[in-house]
Parts: sequence; structure tokens; C-alpha cells
Amino acid sequence: MFDRLTLTHDLLDCRGAPVARRGTVISPEAIAEAAQRAPALPRRPLAETALARDVLAPLDASEYGHLFHGDAVRAAVIDAVESARLPDVLVEELVRARRDAPALHAHAFAAAAVTARMLLSVVGTARGVPDLAGAALLHDIGMLHLPARLRAPDERLSREDTLRIAAHPLTGAYHLARVLGAHPAVAAARSHHWRCGQGYPALGAAPSRSVEVVSVASAFAALTQPRAFRSAAYSARGAADVLVAEAAAGHADTTTVRLLVHALRGGRGDPRAIRFGHGREGHAPEVNRYAPVEGPTSAHV
Repeated sequence: MFDRLTLTHDLLDCRGAPVARRGTVISPEAIAEAAQRAPALPRRPLAETALARDVLAPLDASEYGHLFHGDAVRAAVIDAVESARLPDVLVEELVRARRDAPALHAHAFAAAAVTARMLLSVVGTARGVPDLAGAALLHDIGMLHLPARLRAPDERLSREDTLRIAAHPLTGAYHLARVLGAHPAVAAARSHHWRCGQGYPALGAAPSRSVEVVSVASAFAALTQPRAFRSAAYSARGAADVLVAEAAAGHADTTTVRLLVHALRGGRGDPRAIRFGHGREGHAPEVNRYAPVEGPTSAHV
């Protein structure tokens, strides 16, 4: 069961400080212990950082027009994402991603905006929404510990490269636990590829529904953005079709996918009344060489 890994190299943060040394075993227990030892670092709202201007990018993207339609919706989503409070070192990680991994940076902000939109459609301006928007911003931080060629692969991966990619939820969760302590970003990093037990890594229990929102928002953002392994991005409807099919197959949480569809339909009414259609009506790319990464039984990365 793949729920831990042994590092074969040092993990460093954007400042060059060690996150974990070679030989460290990253496990659920190690992540929990790192969270308990995390320092109480001061945090600033995103609105007061160099990242504030990046919040608007997904809201202005044509593919998300149905999600962020109307001034009130836009203002609420902007406020939720800008209110996410982060320590400076994690702001610097996202700034580094903007410079060195622009696709990963765009994915983080799209996932945060979609997460906020999904939650706001059912809970309004609840206090926990900015924390979950922050979790979406940071959920893929483990990808920054990979070589640049693995952040956007365009060819079949070797077994070693597959193992390295499969490790990123654990390295990301450990990194965030050391900085943030107990924060939904840690669970989001660890579980966003879990896919109801069909993905990786293994979890002792299903994540909370709010953390599942980050996972579905991340998948939706990934489908609707350009990738080297396919000829075009999915349309919003096409991406929703994929996630509805995954929910039917037991690879995505049905209630959370229903919440995404509810938001795409304007967020009106009770999301529990949403019924999925049977036919695919959205745009899908003509060429798509994507193959899901399968988690190993164990890993040394």
C-alpha cells in the first residue's frame, strides 16, 4: 500500500532551506508530527502580496464564463481568494512557480477560484472559505520538487519518473505541514489524486467533503487548461462530462461533482436536486495521450 516514501535526495524550499533530508521517511505519521512542530509564522492575506493581481486571471478566462458570471459572484470569489492568509515563505513558493512553472501557477489560481465558487454557491461567505481557497492555491506544491520536464510531460513516462510524480502529494503535504501546521492545505495536498481510493497515495480514511471540493476543482482546472499531451483543452462542459463519468465509475465523489455542476449552472437552487445527463455534450480534444499515474505499492523517491 503506497502511503509513504523514502527520500533519495534532499527536499529544499524556494529559499534553499531544507524541507526534508535524504533518507527521511515521509508517512502519515511523519506528516502529523511535522504539523505539530510547525512554527507559528505570521501570515498575510493574499491581497497584500505580490500575488494579488494573479487572482483575476481565471475569472477573466473565457472557458470559465459560466462559473464567474455577474459582478456579485466575481466580487465574492475575488474576496475569498484574496483573503487566504499565507506566510511569506509560501507566497515566495507561488511567486517562484509564476516565474519557473507558469502552467502550475495558472493551475493553482484556477483551482482556488473554482474551489471558492463551488463553496460560495452553498455556504455563502463562511469563514472557512478563504482557508480552502488557500488550500487550493497550495495543493500542488509538491510538483515544485520535481524536475521541470516532469511538470508538463509530453511523452510516455519511465517507471522512475512515474514514481517521482506519484510522490508529489506526500512531499507536498509534508512541506506544507512543516510550515502551516494543521491546515486544510495539508489534507488537500495529500489527497487530491486519491480518486475515492482508485488513485494515490493510500489514505486511512476519506478526506472531508470540503477537501474533496479542492480535488474536484483541481481536476476541473486541469482538464480546462492546455497540456502538452493533448491537442486542446476541454471545454467547461466537456470537463464536467469527464468528472460526471468519473463519479459514475466511483473515481470521484458524486456529491462534490454535483456541487461543481450546480455552480456551472449558476449556483441557484438546491445542489442536491442536480441530475446528471447521460450524453456527452462538451468539447473534448481530438488527441489526448493522457494516462493516469498509478501509485506504486511503495516508493523510494
